[in-house]
Amino acid sequence: MIDYIGDISVNDAKTLQRLAQASTRVLEFGCGASTQVLAAYAQRVISIETEQTWIDKTIANLARLELSNFEFMLYQNFSPNGEYDLIFDDGVDGLRLVFANNVWNFLRIGGKLCFHDTRRSQDIKNVCDFIVLHSPEIESVVINVDHSNITVITKKQAEFYENWNLVEGKELWQYGKA
Repeated sequence: MIDYIGDISVNDAKTLQRLAQASTRVLEFGCGASTQVLAAYAQRVISIETEQTWIDKTIANLARLELSNFEFMLYQNFSPNGEYDLIFDDGVDGLRLVFANNVWNFLRIGGKLCFHDTRRSQDIKNVCDFIVLHSPEIESVVINVDHSNITVITKKQAEFYENWNLVEGKELWQYGKA
């Protein structure tokens, strides 16, 4: 595990390390200590931030750690493109759910969307609201994985509701409707 500068737990850092090592293209909302861990273990990190001061501070910390496989962009200039293996959502509180909803379509099937700080009630509410909106495309949800503060949502090919009685050709009497 690399040394990092900032406010994430050791379990958060270990979780991010494991996820980053399995990822090629990472998108992050909210830069800081997580950016350092992601940049140390992923092939490429694109970090989106609402405040230039956080970008400047994180660039300085990345330079101290001699990490260079990252790109920064201000939130107001960001437009997702391409496909991401991992999306880490840790930006300004009021935009976390908006961000997740806006980038979900750019997460590859099998990719992971992670919400940070999900031991806090507002952040776990974001996860629940997200699940309601995207449940047909969610393979699994692991809340605070490995004793971290990170909830991991894995994406799958959409499976929309079907009345299996009709799909399977059952007669009304076979499922108690006659």
